[in-house]
Amino acid sequence: MDPNTGPAGHRHRKARISPPLSPAASPQPRPRRNTGVDVLRIVSIVAVVAGHAYGPRLPGGEYLEIWRMPLFFFLTGYFWTRGRPFGHELRARWTNLAVPYLSWAVIMSVAAWAWTRDAPDGFWPLMANGWYGGSDQAPPWWAFWFISVLFFVVLLRRWLERFPAWVAWAVSVAGLALALLPDSLLGRTPLGLGLALPCLVFVLAGEGFRRGVLPRIQRNRALIGTGCVGVGLLAVRLGVEPLNIKFAGFGTFLLTPAVGALTAAGLVLIFSTVVDRITRVPSRPVNAVVRTGTVVVLFHGWLLETLVNVGILHDGAKLVLTVLISWALGMVINATPLSPALAGVPTPLWRTRGWARRQERSTVGQPLPHFAGRTN
Repeated sequence: MDPNTGPAGHRHRKARISPPLSPAASPQPRPRRNTGVDVLRIVSIVAVVAGHAYGPRLPGGEYLEIWRMPLFFFLTGYFWTRGRPFGHELRARWTNLAVPYLSWAVIMSVAAWAWTRDAPDGFWPLMANGWYGGSDQAPPWWAFWFISVLFFVVLLRRWLERFPAWVAWAVSVAGLALALLPDSLLGRTPLGLGLALPCLVFVLAGEGFRRGVLPRIQRNRALIGTGCVGVGLLAVRLGVEPLNIKFAGFGTFLLTPAVGALTAAGLVLIFSTVVDRITRVPSRPVNAVVRTGTVVVLFHGWLLETLVNVGILHDGAKLVLTVLISWALGMVINATPLSPALAGVPTPLWRTRGWARRQERSTVGQPLPHFAGRTN
């Protein structure tokens, strides 16, 4: 639509002069994006890569596990917008989660073939586990389970909006109870679908925190957040079992998820205040890194294994190289028309405008379709 001419069918009507908007009716400025929370998203993704780069050798890994995966789901609830139609949610999540998942799954299938050329008997079992999803996904599909679980938990939350709030909480608690079943049963469902039930509790916690708790904390948010994080880490020190969500490990029933949600809430309070004030100036590069998140999650498993195969065994070196290379790849992808398929983000506006200009230039001097082929 041309903003200077109005909708089609009204181009030749005489423009009407509208009275000036009153101050109360003038459009409100868009709220500033909280860069500190974006930094927290980056930290959470680095924490995921660190867990895979170090494995059980990570010092104090239990203090990381209590919040690193819950934080993703907590932030999903924190930014939740109520009232969207289920169909709209399905289309949006298909675009920004399912399409990159499937695209990278195809790419990783090629990687799996390359890895098993010398041992072809291992190819089909690796493919079966990779495409089935869930707990048994091995490299190069290492962290794919998170994207599929996030897809299902968001759709579950949207569907449950039609019921009273207590129904969603009841479903999430029932999911935590089912997670107690042996042999990681929920995690071994196709695409980790069953994990959406217990992970819903973190989405609800983030949503409830944003709407019911945060407005009541008007002062000393960073201090209160530090206290929440401290309580969470102290609970782990005192023996609260950490989380291992991929394998349906939700620790001590109700207690461990509560500690994870409390720690995530504390991190949000800290990063949305102190860190936000520090990072307001470099907000654009921070946002650019945030937009690479899906690429990092889906790509880093293959990269870590490749680094090991070429002889890079130092855990710290693996972490730094994996993070930097994954970020670089994500930024390159996001600057190309491949960004919707591989990153789940729209094609950059500058590329869209450039394509439109090229199309316009290519038609200059060509006959209009109405007159093509006509002679006098």
